Amino acid sequence: MLLKKSCILASMILALSTSALAQSSSDDDDWLSADSPSPSTTSEKPAGTYDGSTDSEFANDEEYASAYARYKTETTSRSEISRQRKEGFSQSVFVGAKLQGGFNTFLGSNSDGWGAGWNAGAGLIIKISMFTKNFSLVPELTFNYRQYNYEKDMDVYTNKAQLNIMLFELPIMFRYTFEQNDFFAAAGLHLGLKLMGDTEFSSEAKGGVVTNNSTKSTNTFVSTNMEVGLAIEGGYMLTRSVHLHLRVVQCFTNLLNQGLTVEPSFSNSTLLTFYSNLGISFLF
Repeated sequence: MLLKKSCILASMILALSTSALAQSSSDDDDWLSADSPSPSTTSEKPAGTYDGSTDSEFANDEEYASAYARYKTETTSRSEISRQRKEGFSQSVFVGAKLQGGFNTFLGSNSDGWGAGWNAGAGLIIKISMFTKNFSLVPELTFNYRQYNYEKDMDVYTNKAQLNIMLFELPIMFRYTFEQNDFFAAAGLHLGLKLMGDTEFSSEAKGGVVTNNSTKSTNTFVSTNMEVGLAIEGGYMLTRSVHLHLRVVQCFTNLLNQGLTVEPSFSNSTLLTFYSNLGISFLF
């Protein structure tokens, strides 16, 4: 009887021990599976990166996501600002070349006898938009040649003269463009800087009368080194890059250098340049 009870007690102790070991083994497996990431998970993205997607480990971190959004916005803004600056500069500044030609004469006291001469030139032009797209500043630098012709009847003889001058012209024009009609109007300051010039003067006899000035004399009257005046202009845009110009210039400084003039016919003359020319410019 005692042996039978001992066998039953031993069987119960063995059963309880086996159940406890099985439960402990199951808990260990669950702990290992929870703490050890699978190879597929660790190979998808490198640790510590965030691309803004909901799959990122930082997707639920509001502070990190907000900082990333600001970074993207700032990067996009800088890129957009840089692009707009480049486009704005290219659209507001045009550089090109200009050709022009026309006619000129002198106005002022004792300027009668000066008829129509001619002028021609070429140079650079810049168009810079100001304030609005309709207003622009248009400075130029052109090299010009001008010829002035003089002829005056003195009863028994005729005085003739010619003035040739080469100079740089620097007009600074303020332009308004009428976009709907492709016309523009401009006004501004005109500056002329003389490079070189020469003159001729002669008196031709009438009816066989001989005068002391029958031969030509050179440089008996001299032009000044600088002229200043006002210019007005109208034009038409054939295309965005090709413009036609019609300009009128009136100078208010005497082109005659009184201190170096020895020709009596011009001793009290005031020669104010007046000229008009037609030009064409090519802007890029």
